[in-house]
Amino acid sequence: MKKTPRTISIILLATLILSACNLPSKNTGTEDANTIMTAAARTIVAQLTASAPAITAVTSTNTPVTIPPTAIIIPSVAPAATSTPICDLGKFITDITIPDGTVMTPNQAFTKTWRLQNIGFCSWTNYSLVFDSGDAMGGAASSAIGTTSSNGSVDISINLTAPATPGAYRGYWRIRSAGGVLFPIVSGYQSKSFYVDIKVQGPATVTNTPVTPTATNTPVPPTATNTPIPPTATP
Repeated sequence: MKKTPRTISIILLATLILSACNLPSKNTGTEDANTIMTAAARTIVAQLTASAPAITAVTSTNTPVTIPPTAIIIPSVAPAATSTPICDLGKFITDITIPDGTVMTPNQAFTKTWRLQNIGFCSWTNYSLVFDSGDAMGGAASSAIGTTSSNGSVDISINLTAPATPGAYRGYWRIRSAGGVLFPIVSGYQSKSFYVDIKVQGPATVTNTPVTPTATNTPVPPTATNTPIPPTATP
């Protein structure tokens, strides 16, 4: 706090007055001492009052404060994904005939049947079963399937023939729409096709073991018989 010259002067004056009180006084009465002390105190109070800064009452006024708008960040919420209906979509259900790995003989004729479900919203009308890849096994490249409504199921059959050579064989098939589009098959192979899987084994070969002929009895020619000797003539 900075002291002004006036304040310093008042302090010095008070010090001198107090010092004067301690000096021997010619007046021995306590009344004179009290009179001096009272006058000195009044002088100090007057000086302090004169030197006190004026206090100005400040009234508080509510001044509107303009707050600049702050950037409000609203988190972007991605809209919930809605499932879009698909027109052509199938689902593989099961093999009705010829389970995978069925053993066949060479050139054996058989009928393969699959069960599928139409899980799209379009009806299967004039749709076809078509060969896709692998071993065709003599099957038709394209054959019609029955009309199947949405959420309905259908059994699809095709006549095949096992190959002549022993081995493992597999043929992949798909469904084609009336517009010529091959569409997905849920739960199918690579979500697009279904297949027939067989193993061809040759018939067991019969080996002929040579049979050693048994010895036959050779007929023995008859032995010579004794020819009778005619009697000799007597003299």
